[in-house]
Amino acid sequence: MRYIPMEEAQAGMCLGYTLFDSYGRALIHSGSILTEQYIMKLEGYGFDGIYIDDEISKGIEIEPAISPELRMQGMAYVREMNIDKCKDVAKDIVGEILKKGIVSLDLMDLRTYDDYTYAHSVNVAVLCCAIGFGMKMNQMKMESLVLAALLHDFGKQFIDSDILNKKGRLTQEEYQIMKSHAERSYEMIKERIDLSAQIKTAVLHHHENIDGSGYPKGISGEEQTLFTRILHVADVYDALISKRPYKNPYSPMEAAEYLMGASGIQFDMLVVDVLLKYIPLYQKGTKVVLNDGREGIIVENYGIHNLRPIIRLFDGQELDLSDATCLTLQIVNETEEELQVARRSEEERQKMITPLQEYHIMVVDDIKTNLQVLRGILENQYKITALKSGQQALGYLKNYPAPDLIILDIDMPVMDGIETTKRIQQQLDKEIPILYVTAVSDMETVLKCRKMNAAGYILRPYNPTFLKAEMDRILTGRRDTE
Repeated sequence: MRYIPMEEAQAGMCLGYTLFDSYGRALIHSGSILTEQYIMKLEGYGFDGIYIDDEISKGIEIEPAISPELRMQGMAYVREMNIDKCKDVAKDIVGEILKKGIVSLDLMDLRTYDDYTYAHSVNVAVLCCAIGFGMKMNQMKMESLVLAALLHDFGKQFIDSDILNKKGRLTQEEYQIMKSHAERSYEMIKERIDLSAQIKTAVLHHHENIDGSGYPKGISGEEQTLFTRILHVADVYDALISKRPYKNPYSPMEAAEYLMGASGIQFDMLVVDVLLKYIPLYQKGTKVVLNDGREGIIVENYGIHNLRPIIRLFDGQELDLSDATCLTLQIVNETEEELQVARRSEEERQKMITPLQEYHIMVVDDIKTNLQVLRGILENQYKITALKSGQQALGYLKNYPAPDLIILDIDMPVMDGIETTKRIQQQLDKEIPILYVTAVSDMETVLKCRKMNAAGYILRPYNPTFLKAEMDRILTGRRDTE
């Protein structure tokens, strides 16, 4: 079985996995032979891709984390906002995963245009269950955690679909309405004496960040429950890998990098570490392209093969990228054609998230090429002042108005980013958010950033999408992961 995007579907192909509509009704069963009419019907429902069985994918088995029937039940009860039935589904999700003794997150999510909220809630429930499983929670705690996930977005059903599915940038008024969904969800469950305080608190606080920059209360990590921190990570991960009207999906690899980059700032590091044990960076049955131009599909991705998978080329040859003979081979994220599509999509997304005001960004880095790279990424969207040392930054701030954000290399010689920050704070009578740049991601660096109350930190080499998302988060408080 392998996954193909809908544009590659052809009459005569054999469907490998049953497709359901947003009410849980089977549209086409696995084993069915696709016709032109079937393909048009699936495109009309809004499916992005399907699984097929063919000779090249023979022997590749992809097991869902939970049964399709249970998934559809969960979506139906979330749609109905039936808390009692969601309690039953939460128990069944935990029961199925405990019975298997292993969590499989390989299956691509197959959902229609109109069931995002319901499918998202079930996906988050499964992710929370995986984290609870990895943390060796007892069954009762896992059931409560999974139930919180099923309930966490109930409040979105009271928000106008024109706001939920808006392709363009939300206005400030619309964004405030969107942010209200956490409190609306909480209002629906707060009087239920059969729901624990842990469930209710996690639902209310699932958009809170470890550094206190989230909503609705702005509480920091020390004030957050474990359920809250787990639900936040699971919620953002599924939002990142999901296609929405205003953004294309991240790949699992890109989403994993996002979580790691924001650990200790947005997310609890331990929770992220546990989830990453269950995220396949390259999902079974998905197409990949090697740096020598050859194409194939993922056959095995467990353990060491998560980073260096076994690939079956389209000529039938299998390559183990962890083998010494294959160490020069690498998976490239996209073909050139896909890159062009991604670039156009990113351009449209940038138009959506462009701030209503022009923000002034100061970039401080002792390496000229790093400054040039950042300028190239940002200058079309922000006013950029590029400086090569902490001393230059202090001199600039003495003579000119302060910027809205400073992007600061933490590892500069003579005066590093930490010392530069201290002197800036002493020199100015206002606080400027600082986004640190580092070449390494370790606990010592994270602790340094947290000690300085950093707005965030990013890694080199730069991921333009992540960099801009972080800047947008800091400057406006918005997320692409609502």
